[in-house]
Amino acid sequence: MTGLKKKLCMVCLLAAFLTAGCTQNGQEPAPEDEDVMTLPDEEQADEETKEEQKEYSVELSDKLSDFQFSINETVYTLPAKLQEWKNAGWTYEKDNGKKALDPESFLESETLDSEGGSLTADIVNLDGEKKLLGECYVGGVQLESGEDDSRVYQLPGKIRMGISTLDEVTEAYGMPTDQYEEKDNIYLTYEYGIYKQADLVFDVQDEILYKAVLKNYREPEDSNEEVSKETPAEVLSYQAPGAFPEDIMEFVVRYGGDFYKLPAPVSEFTKNGWEILEDGSDSIVKSGRHGYVTLERDGQTLYAVVNNYADLAVPLENSFVISVHGDFDVTKVSVEIYRGITLGMSEETMKALLGDNVYETEELDNGVSYFIYADEAKQNYTRIFVDKDLKLVREIELSNSPDTLSAAAIGTPKEEPDSVDAAAMYGDDDFPSDAGEE
Repeated sequence: MTGLKKKLCMVCLLAAFLTAGCTQNGQEPAPEDEDVMTLPDEEQADEETKEEQKEYSVELSDKLSDFQFSINETVYTLPAKLQEWKNAGWTYEKDNGKKALDPESFLESETLDSEGGSLTADIVNLDGEKKLLGECYVGGVQLESGEDDSRVYQLPGKIRMGISTLDEVTEAYGMPTDQYEEKDNIYLTYEYGIYKQADLVFDVQDEILYKAVLKNYREPEDSNEEVSKETPAEVLSYQAPGAFPEDIMEFVVRYGGDFYKLPAPVSEFTKNGWEILEDGSDSIVKSGRHGYVTLERDGQTLYAVVNNYADLAVPLENSFVISVHGDFDVTKVSVEIYRGITLGMSEETMKALLGDNVYETEELDNGVSYFIYADEAKQNYTRIFVDKDLKLVREIELSNSPDTLSAAAIGTPKEEPDSVDAAAMYGDDDFPSDAGEE
């Protein structure tokens, strides 16, 4: 076949193809489903609209420690009265006007519902009296971005869940208290004292933030609360001891080299060089109530509960620390108690020093806790933890919170005697001077 004939054949085939779909009257037949190529439909258009709607301009704090966040265009702060959430369109099934929550207690992993979907939350009673659930606070939430949730979650510092990276988060919030990797996730923990913590979870592959667990069970400050400008008599009467008494129930501790008798004023700790970290501390403490303080010295941090024994609310410095602890892992502060029991001491020597004091033990996977209780309710105690393998004292904790401060309960001055090292007294030849050092 010549080149001309080939061209003619191609023209004919093309003409046949173009006219094949026409009927004799010139009308085009209905196409088969498999031949149809659809243009973007309404669903696709809706998706594009959704993408445009997923930009919400909200004003949030730059500090994670303020525990603000937004869901779409609504800003929330933890803790907040449950009624505020109800006003924002949320419902809580258990809030039936009958169920109540004990004072200073909480319910975790409760469900709040709205038209946009449900949310996992913690319900907290921050009051000193029993309260109906409807009168309590939302103190914790779990936010998680994903395909099944079209809501937009934003955190302080312009951090957006599902978009912001690990580097962006650490740049906004600083280095976390703890960070580790497990399976498909990277976990960051930011602690701001007791009951105030944020756990942020990232996908290990793209390091994108997709989950945030926020908890702030700290009572909001009342600007109308009357705060005493005078130093309470209880604080003025306190005098630090200079030695260990013969009664372990007096709760005298040598902490970071300084003697305290618990409860001890926060001002005693600051006098000895400890600094109050504002992000993890209350600024005032109500009368007859407890609060929280975060103290730092020489790179070590102490999270402590405080009580206010005065008749009015007081600044944090005039409240009393009721618990201290030290260990070789987290709060690496030297702790010495009754008869010189201290961190790194052998279990055998520690038990010899306890003498006739009655104690209870609790077996754990990594060791044994010795509890010396001061009351039947077991609220006030000394705890000594002994490492299972090393057989050494690895942690010491004291907690003492009497209802009132009598003269006997406030520290009294004592001269420190010429003492002999406890290990030498009891022939503890194997006492390690560097026990627990990493």
